[in-house]
Amino acid sequence: MKQALEDLLTETLEDLGISDITPVVEKPADEKFGDYTSTIAMVLAKRLQQKPIDIATELKKRLEEKKSPFSRKEPYLKKSQKGQTISQKNTEKSVLQAIEKIDIAPPGFLNFFISASTLIRQLDQALKEKEHYGERPSSPDTGKQKKSIMVEFAHPNTHKMFHIGHLRNIMTGEVIVRLLESQGNNVIRVNYQGDVGLHIAKCLYGILENSNYKIQMTNLNTQTEKMEFLGKAYTAGSKAYEENNDAKKAIEEINSKIYAKNSEVMEIYTKTRQWSLDYFENIYKRVGTRFDRYYFEGEVYESGKKAVTEGLKKGIFEKSDGAVIFPGEQYGLHNRVFITREGNTTYEGKDMGLAKLQMAEYHPDRIIHVVASEQTAYFQVIFKAMELLFPETKGKEYHLVYGWVRLREGKMSSRTGNVVLGEWLLDTAKQEIRNILKQSDSNYKEAEHPYVSRQARDYGSAQQEEIAEKAAIAAVKYAFLKVGTNQEIAFDFASSVSFDGDSGPYLQYTYARAKSVLRKSNIQNPCLPAGRQNPKSKINMNSTLNPEERSVMRLINYFPETVADAADNYAPNTLCTYLFRLAQAFNLLYQKHQIIGNDLRINLTAAIAQVLKNGLSLLGIETLEKM
Repeated sequence: MKQALEDLLTETLEDLGISDITPVVEKPADEKFGDYTSTIAMVLAKRLQQKPIDIATELKKRLEEKKSPFSRKEPYLKKSQKGQTISQKNTEKSVLQAIEKIDIAPPGFLNFFISASTLIRQLDQALKEKEHYGERPSSPDTGKQKKSIMVEFAHPNTHKMFHIGHLRNIMTGEVIVRLLESQGNNVIRVNYQGDVGLHIAKCLYGILENSNYKIQMTNLNTQTEKMEFLGKAYTAGSKAYEENNDAKKAIEEINSKIYAKNSEVMEIYTKTRQWSLDYFENIYKRVGTRFDRYYFEGEVYESGKKAVTEGLKKGIFEKSDGAVIFPGEQYGLHNRVFITREGNTTYEGKDMGLAKLQMAEYHPDRIIHVVASEQTAYFQVIFKAMELLFPETKGKEYHLVYGWVRLREGKMSSRTGNVVLGEWLLDTAKQEIRNILKQSDSNYKEAEHPYVSRQARDYGSAQQEEIAEKAAIAAVKYAFLKVGTNQEIAFDFASSVSFDGDSGPYLQYTYARAKSVLRKSNIQNPCLPAGRQNPKSKINMNSTLNPEERSVMRLINYFPETVADAADNYAPNTLCTYLFRLAQAFNLLYQKHQIIGNDLRINLTAAIAQVLKNGLSLLGIETLEKM
């Protein structure tokens, strides 16, 4: 609808001889300003030397003339646009009939109100499309071409712990993948991990310096024990590297041996590398993430060095103090080393090998790198170097910035051992949910947790564990995703695990409440034929809507546009905001009106449950039928 209204305004402006301005239509937060609004009159005021209110009045008049059945012009089809299909033309023609009224608000807003019958038809559409509602498949009818998009995310380094920054990365990357897939794109999930480099040499040094390391490693049984062992070794090696010159030389020698695949270190390197990969895989599974391809620094450092050496011959790179650098200053950036004076390939050089390999294997239209904000300058340099070295990558590489997760103590550091683990965050959130669910009637404070049902607190231990795990994942994911990706986060447990407020568990509970209403509705309608479930298949398109019903239907109408906007702008926070507003609107409807026994509200409840489930699924959050 939003796009159709923008196209309608474009055509109306062309009637006025204005063809170089693209009108923008937005969704106002306050319903009294309509379902859609445009500021085009204010945009035109200076050019036309007229008051915005007068321009808005003229636009309203022309739009209403187009809508009139006595208009000689075929509504909304002044001329055929290039590539426009019959289906698109029909959609454009019908948009005028969907508008119930157009209002003008000072200083010149054009406010569009959608008819109740149109909203009810959209409700019916949501019920028919079910889990596919909100998707926008690529097809000639939509005018949307299918793209191949690679999303590169997670990026944990082996021999190091998976901290909460990694957790935000993986949760951001996962939702971006799902949003892009919902719009008909072919998405390749990839994970680029550091399995060679100085950080691994530091870890191996910390292990090898312990004379009893072989015995200790044999006695490590659980994954947690193995990773704690590596964490302590890495911390010890990092400290030695900074404080002891002999240790520094030894670590650098180990690093060279790893690159050379020297047998002296390869056995312990290979074993501990696999420990890390197994550890990461369990975390991926827990948070609902998978990958199509795992890339490693160890497989691209040689090809990266070769590519940079070839670029040196072409004048793309330069020699500086024995190293090979990219002269970024020539392009308003900064210079960076791609091959060290010792002949080792740096992160920058490895990225050249990675870019070449990714393009050769998948030929993507775009590669999205989900990486923290502090790497912005880094990516500006390597994208420029890639563009010169591999012209086919120009315009295809994109850095999706996400902000750091900060604690009261400041930025996390695995070097000092002061690292907050991703598992710890999930486990602590899970325990907080358990505490809420297991409170007895004697100390249960209804005012503090009004959205936790007494039934949930009577569940068996297995059911409570399932709720606690899924709600914990929802709490952390939603807390990370509800803010803009580039914003920093100070994680707060109290608000994140709350069953009341802007949180993942609150959305899960609202879904469970809607499903409970539908189950009760079926129980109270025993005459329904076998196999048939509410909602009823037929909806009265001429129903009169009360304010709460209209508010919810308005939001259901917005869902496909919200998903498309979130995907186009890589902005999952807009979907989070939408789902919270929908949950609030439904809970208000639930409180003010009897749902069971009213066919329209039963259908509306079913649509709300479906949209909540679809939206939460896009966020990577599982729903719970009972909670």
